[in-house]
Amino acid sequence: MRFSVFALFFTLASVAHAELVFEKPLQNLHRMREDGHAEARFAFKNTGPETVTIRKVRTACGCTSAKLDRKVFAPGEGSEIVVRFTFGSRKGAQRKMITVVTEDKKEIPLDLRVWVHEPLTISPALVYWKVGEPPMGKTVKLTTSDERIGIKSVASSNPRIAATLLPAKPGEPTMVTVTPADTSQKETAELTVQTDFPADAARSYTIHARVK
Repeated sequence: MRFSVFALFFTLASVAHAELVFEKPLQNLHRMREDGHAEARFAFKNTGPETVTIRKVRTACGCTSAKLDRKVFAPGEGSEIVVRFTFGSRKGAQRKMITVVTEDKKEIPLDLRVWVHEPLTISPALVYWKVGEPPMGKTVKLTTSDERIGIKSVASSNPRIAATLLPAKPGEPTMVTVTPADTSQKETAELTVQTDFPADAARSYTIHARVK
């Protein structure tokens, strides 16, 4: 009986040991690729009766960093871990795991999921003709990832290479026709595609055109 009582006491003491509780251990974010990074704040609190010391915060790769203002937390104290994920060339659905390791070797997983949107996909991003090739128009497909994104215009930096924005049907990609005046000599142009998204800082994108 004494052994059972002692075992029960030991079990309860273990359960009651100082514990970090995170408000949102799983976070979902949506960002544009042009944003370059996503930042999440994982707030937590020591809900146990004992002081907790965070030994380290481990990230899965070099593209993700985690910052903590201090490591020791008395009962009732809390803070937040700021996690920054840098996209690089990544796009689409991304998942980054962060592990909080306490002094008693307990590991707490944090889950950051980021959808990196490519607002406008240009295919192909480069059109070209060889010198002497027939100056036939070539088409570029503009595909938006969000119905809120509208394509307003396309302009060429070189008057000898024209760009025409073709009317698009709802739900279909927008097409741009690129046509050189002739191909008797080398030419280069940057074609600027202007969108209306986001409303407070509308982005533009570039198509490259060459006669080479």
